[in-house]
Amino acid sequence: MLVVCSICVAVLLPFSSVPEARGFDGPDLLTQQIRTTAIKGETLEEVLGTLTSDYGIPIGMELGYQKITARRREIDLNITQTTLKDFLDAVIAKDPRYTWKLEGGVIHVRPLTGRDALLGALLDTKISHFAFTGGGTRYRLFSDILSVPEIHTQLIVADVAPLFILIGSIDRVGKGISFEESNLTLRELLDRIILKTNIKRWVLVRWGENGEFITLRS
Repeated sequence: MLVVCSICVAVLLPFSSVPEARGFDGPDLLTQQIRTTAIKGETLEEVLGTLTSDYGIPIGMELGYQKITARRREIDLNITQTTLKDFLDAVIAKDPRYTWKLEGGVIHVRPLTGRDALLGALLDTKISHFAFTGGGTRYRLFSDILSVPEIHTQLIVADVAPLFILIGSIDRVGKGISFEESNLTLRELLDRIILKTNIKRWVLVRWGENGEFITLRS
């Protein structure tokens, strides 16, 4: 049976409407300067999270299957001021399981090998319609996305349960926000959200001892 679980794991950023990001799908973004950075003992997700929190760079991350008991891979990196492109290359060199590409104004990070088939299928799934308005929580937004029929049906078949984060996700979506999209893939939907709002990152991951959970977070 498919169930929805909730745990306290991470802090999420506030959600509010901002002008849609423009001019990101080209060399200007990749030549943006990233200041001297010292990193020690952080995961790939944590390192790239600084690009969204410190620079507002839109990132979409499809993480590889993560087993609860697996040792987390940590990154140590000392890098002087450089471009975003060189920064991303340096980080990925420390965790070569992944690759990155600028697509549609968003930096997409995905597994280079061992990609989870279910996550790939979900991100490529066409969604007929999705809409939300301000006033709800981020928890509700992510829950609604994974509950659209085209996604929900695949999770049932795969016997995978959405597991959502509570800390930070109870933040309210600002009143007056209106968002409506039709006939686009899940990846395109998530990209539209991070380009049109203060949410600058999406992370999709399948995890558990047997891959029984899926989490969508930012």
